[in-house]
Amino acid sequence: MGAIQGIFAAQYQTLRSNGHSPSEAFNETVEELTQSLMPLVAENGMDWMYANCSTTAQRGALDWWKKFKDATQPVFDELYASVAAGKEAARSIASNSTADYREKLDAELKELRESEMWQAGAAVRKLRPGK
Repeated sequence: MGAIQGIFAAQYQTLRSNGHSPSEAFNETVEELTQSLMPLVAENGMDWMYANCSTTAQRGALDWWKKFKDATQPVFDELYASVAAGKEAARSIASNSTADYREKLDAELKELRESEMWQAGAAVRKLRPGK
């Protein structure tokens, strides 16, 4: 979830920094992925997506996917090593064992929930058909 949130936040911020409205940035960032692309990938596979999107989307995806892989590979390697070494479990146990754990957790979740991106998301989700 951290990787997904990080990618969402980066794309959203880039769109907002370039003049897109909160709802437009949310639609392009989260709605397109979760409501359009991922259901099709889950049903048909990534190869199907490449074969059935526009040539513009194909070109962009083919030109950029390796750059995204190269950018994120070190993060996944670091995370895997941290999990394998027991550091993530130790951090979780230590964090969950503090007397103020719930308050700190609630503050972190509130920061996400009240961020502009997820506030825009709450408004956009209300506009979905059937809501």
